[in-house]
Parts: sequence; C-alpha cells; structure tokens
Amino acid sequence: MQKTFPAALLFILLAGCSQTDTEQVPVPISFYAGYNLGVAVTTRAPIYDIDQMEPIQILRSDGTADYSSHTAPDLTGTVAADGTVTPSIPQYYDESGAQANFLAFYPAARTIQGGTANFKITGQEDVTAAQNVYGGSFSSPATVTLAFRHLLAQIRVEVSAQNTSAASSWGPVTYIKIQAATSMDMNLNAWPVLNPASNPENEYLPTSIGDNASQNITTTYASAGSLMILSTPYPVQLKVKTANKEEQTVTTSLWYVNNANVYTIRLYFKNNSIEVQ
Repeated sequence: MQKTFPAALLFILLAGCSQTDTEQVPVPISFYAGYNLGVAVTTRAPIYDIDQMEPIQILRSDGTADYSSHTAPDLTGTVAADGTVTPSIPQYYDESGAQANFLAFYPAARTIQGGTANFKITGQEDVTAAQNVYGGSFSSPATVTLAFRHLLAQIRVEVSAQNTSAASSWGPVTYIKIQAATSMDMNLNAWPVLNPASNPENEYLPTSIGDNASQNITTTYASAGSLMILSTPYPVQLKVKTANKEEQTVTTSLWYVNNANVYTIRLYFKNNSIEVQ
C-alpha cells in the first residue's frame, strides 16, 4: 500500500498537467469601422465622421452567414474617431473553428424579422450599413472591418427672390415638403440596399427647417434645409408654404434619386410664381 500511493499521486498530477497544457485560450475578435466611399462624405449626408454613428447595430452568424432567424442585434458598438469599434459584449471565436460573420447598420431598425430589417425615418436620419464581413476563425483570426455605405440620398433646397418686392409678396418660408416613403426594408442576406416596404407609409416630410418655420427669403440664395430620402414619386415635387401664400406645388426636373448622392433644388420666387433653377 505504501509503495503504490506515491505512484498514484504522481499519475494524478501528470494528468492534471496534461489537461492544463491542452486547454484552449479564447481568442477575442476586434472590430474596425469606416466609410467605403470614393468621395468626401461631407458632400453626401449629415454623418461625415465615422464616430457620429453611435451605437452601431451588429449581427453575428457563425458558419454559413444567414441572418434569417435574427429578431434583434447580437451586440452594439461605439466607434472611435480612428474607426476602432468597442463592442458592447466582448466577442470570441467559436473554438470549433467555425467562421465568424458579422454585418452592421445604423441607426437601430424598427423591427428585424425573417431576414429583413425595417427602418422608419423622418427625413433627417442618415441610414448606413456595412455588408456581411467574413471575420476569421479561431485558428485564423482577423479584424472585422465594417465598410459602411450611405443608403439614402440627400436633397438640399435653396431659396431666393427675384427682387425685394417678390420677397415681401411671399413672406418668410413656413415649410418645404417632399413626399417620400418613410418605411423601408433592408434584406440582411444581400447587398445592403433599402427598398420601400410593402406598406411604405408615404408622407410629406419637411426639410430640416421644420414645418412651422419663419425663414426670410432674400435676393441671395440661402439654404432652406435638407432632407434624406430613398425615393419619391417622379418627377420630384415640392410642397411650398410661405407666410403670405397658400401652399404651392412645385414640380422639378429631378426624375431619378440615387442613394449616396446629393441633389440641390433651387427655388426662385417671383411675384406670382416659383421657378426651379
């Protein structure tokens, strides 16, 4: 008995060392975000610095990338000025070796169901998304680089009067509105684009000056606000209301609105009419 006890103890100690030596250490996943755009984002949308998107919404799918079963983001992330993303929940690779896949968008979706994210907008949001990223695996880690794209177009409106008499005749601008779909869907398993929802909830949305403004019209062009939209009935029509006139419908020559682009509409007020220049 006395001779076998040390041998048994030695076996137990060796077995414990063997388990420690083979234990896998979790491998963390790091994230980076940036804009995948060819020109300065300042010309395209309200969001022009990457750290303005907080928090970004992140979905994860290991193995084959499929987000059909998601009903909410798996985590969120705060973005630093250099693009570094701090996840709300630390992420690690699956020790099975399965590929880690991620996609992200901003702002938060109204609903996520059946592989579709639905967004509700007021015209002042900048909806952006980064397509699915293959983010490495346990044995082959990689920084998850989220390349965001703008999914809406920006329409800017400028106003000017032919002369002081015309400006006085119309009075200050109360609002300028454009009809647009305010409910939009994004397929989570495809290239990130927005489409009007089956029930698009079309509304007349005011520019950023609001729907009860009091902006003077002068003989020099000045901004009368901007609007972020996906699409409109064609050609684009504006509803214009001033303090001294009833609402006017102004038809423009703008027939096609493309995401990630900016369009400027200039309204020229004459004594009895509004021209598009």
